[in-house]
This record gives sequence, structure tokens and C-alpha cells, in this order.
Amino acid sequence: MKILVVGINGFGMRHLSAIKNMDIYVMERKENVIAEAKSRYDIKRVFNDYNEALNSDADIVDLVVPHNLHRDLAIKAMEHKKHVLVEKPIATTLDDGKAMIDVSRKNRVKFMVAEQYFFDPYATEARRLIQNNAIGDVKTVIVRDQRFFDHGGWRLNRESMGGGALIDGGIHFIDTLLNFAGDYSDVRSIINHGGTDLEGEDNINALFKFKNGAAGLFFYSWAYRFSPRLPAFEIIGENGSMYEDSSSKISWDSGIRTAYGGLIMNGKKVDVRPYDIFEKEISSFAESIENDNDVPFSPELELRDLKAVLDIYKNANF
Repeated sequence: MKILVVGINGFGMRHLSAIKNMDIYVMERKENVIAEAKSRYDIKRVFNDYNEALNSDADIVDLVVPHNLHRDLAIKAMEHKKHVLVEKPIATTLDDGKAMIDVSRKNRVKFMVAEQYFFDPYATEARRLIQNNAIGDVKTVIVRDQRFFDHGGWRLNRESMGGGALIDGGIHFIDTLLNFAGDYSDVRSIINHGGTDLEGEDNINALFKFKNGAAGLFFYSWAYRFSPRLPAFEIIGENGSMYEDSSSKISWDSGIRTAYGGLIMNGKKVDVRPYDIFEKEISSFAESIENDNDVPFSPELELRDLKAVLDIYKNANF
């Protein structure tokens, strides 16, 4: 199988590092980035024109590009009968996301959003335990992440992002929240700007009311200087609780990249075998193509996540 990675500067290198047992093509125009990729990975072909790249024999197109380019580049690849993996979010609007799903079905190609947090081993086990009623009915889910964003590039631009911090990094944690608590009936939020160079928002606070009666507390910030280490998620049930052991998170330098640290249930460590989430998402997508199965993370789930992000924007009070 052959995979074409479009945009290898920055996060695209992480995608390259996770590709196993496939021939790698890249599309990139920066010579220094191409040279670095060639020095680290076995790059079979290099393209600097998207049309030329789509006319190649690549089976998969992996798009690691600004959010506002997702729709057009993905649809064009699908119309060339390529299977498409695209970085989150699926798009910047629900209509664009739905159009991408429709075109994938029309052309009978696989389509998945690269939401690596969905594949995290500890979050996956927490979902399984919730479904098995290990802590009783869930009453409250708390999901948070805080850091300081001091980078440049296209993420500073509101139009390229489709918003600010929430639609970029925050959507990972929205996915985790919704996977734990299910569908929501209402959301209220306060979003503001806390001092970064982003044109969009960098502080997000939201309160969710879920259809099953649970409450969700969500906090995400790119403007939190000298932030403390706190659990990224906490799940409070009628008969017990679970939370992330943030102190046990594995360093990505170890070669095993996880989104979260270990899982604690009712005060005890849950035995979970870690694995690399980037390798898991890409290999699982490739397997769905080889076996003609459903993709492991459906684009409808990512559309759900995007809707929650847009509802937070729409329902924000200042």
C-alpha cells in the first residue's frame, strides 16, 4: 500500500513517524523540510504539485494542512478514487464536513479523521469500563487541558483555523468528553482571549447537560502560563470514579506516544498496556482499506465533535 502525506512540515513529521509497512510519498515545497524527511524516513517519491500527486499510484492521501483547506483537498482526492485521512477537525463548518462524507460514499472510498486521542489506550479502557457499568451511572465528567501557546504559523489566523484554540487542540478533548458521557441536550460557555498571539479565542469554559442526566465540565486554554499538572479527565459515577493519572504519562521520547497518562479506578491503577496512538490510527485505517471494513473512527463521530465546538462558539456568553 502507498500513502501520500500532504504537508510534512511540523505535525506532518509525526504522521511520517507512525507509518509502517507502506511506501511513503510526500507533497511538500520547502526544500529544507524535504531534506529532513529524507534523512529520517524512506521517502519513495516527492511532489510539489497536488494535481500531479493525485495522478500517482498512491492509495491513501493523508492531509496535514490548515483547517480551511480540508474540504477542497479531501474532495479532490476522493474524486481521484483515493482513500483519505485528514487531520482534525473534519472541516470548519458542518456543511463542509457533510459534503466530504457524501463524496466519500459516492466514490466508495474510505474516509477518516486522524483523531489520535480516540485511540488512546487509557481513554479506550475508560470507555469500556463505563459501558460495562463499572462505576454505575455516570453523573459528572470533567475534561480539561491547559498550556501556553507561543508558536507562529497559520494557527494564529482565525480564518485558517475556523476559530481559535478550541477547534484545533480543544476538539481532541471534546471527543473524549462526548465518548465518556454521550449525547448532550444543552451547552453553555464563556470564551475569551487571554494573551496569546492567536486571532481566535485561547480560553474556553463550557458546561454540558447530557441526555442521560450527567453533567460535563470542560476547560481548555492555550493562555495558561506555568500551568500545573492536573488530571485531563475525571469521571464520577454513582458507585465509583475514574481519573487520569497525569503523573504517569509516558514521555514521547520513549517511542510510545499516548494522549493520556494511566487510568485510576476507585483509587487503584487499572492494568492497561500502552501503545503508540499515531501508529494505531494510521495502521487501523489501512487495515479498514485492506479488509474493506468500516473505518475505526467514523467521520460522523468527528462531525459530532465539530458540532459541539460550534455550539460552544454559538452559545458563548461574555
